[in-house]
Amino acid sequence: MAERRYTSAGTDGWLNVRREPSGAIVALPEHIATEIESSSNGRDHFIVKEGVESGNRFSVKQGYLRKQAPAYRPAAIIQFILSRKTLIYPGGRVRAFTDDENPIKTGTHPVQIPDFPHSIGSAYLHKTPYAKNWFFLNNGSATPFRNDRYLHPGHESAGCITVDPAQWNSLYQYLILCRSGDGKTVGMVSVVR
Repeated sequence: MAERRYTSAGTDGWLNVRREPSGAIVALPEHIATEIESSSNGRDHFIVKEGVESGNRFSVKQGYLRKQAPAYRPAAIIQFILSRKTLIYPGGRVRAFTDDENPIKTGTHPVQIPDFPHSIGSAYLHKTPYAKNWFFLNNGSATPFRNDRYLHPGHESAGCITVDPAQWNSLYQYLILCRSGDGKTVGMVSVVR
């Protein structure tokens, strides 16, 4: 029977693993549920059970998959108030904005588990170690320039919900432990005027 384990990560919230059988290096977010299939040659071989890589096989050096489950929280319910440039979540409030010319639509949007490290966030690593950890705001996968709204830190927005990088740590640390129970999302964000 497969054993449930969870990804641990470095200080940036990502764990580099090897895709099997190709050997390509992929970064998985911290706290992702996995199932160990086997261990050999100092590596754990596992299947990812949630997030965009769900169902895919990987391996990692032994010791990077924890036995103890993270202290998961229920699904996050957060609110982004466009007119106040404020995002409210159970842990507090943060400054946030969107592009005035291309704003995120009002309504409710799913907030997905981070998909991959977003290199454009590197510009904010001096403010937060989680600058490359973005949450996709829709169902399915992001499509560049068509369906790619995210919740992320930064000082520029192309229609995403963009949070002050100095306030990103607490929001990220809250959201990364939330789960909706669907294997894909951490919760929902309600966008209101």
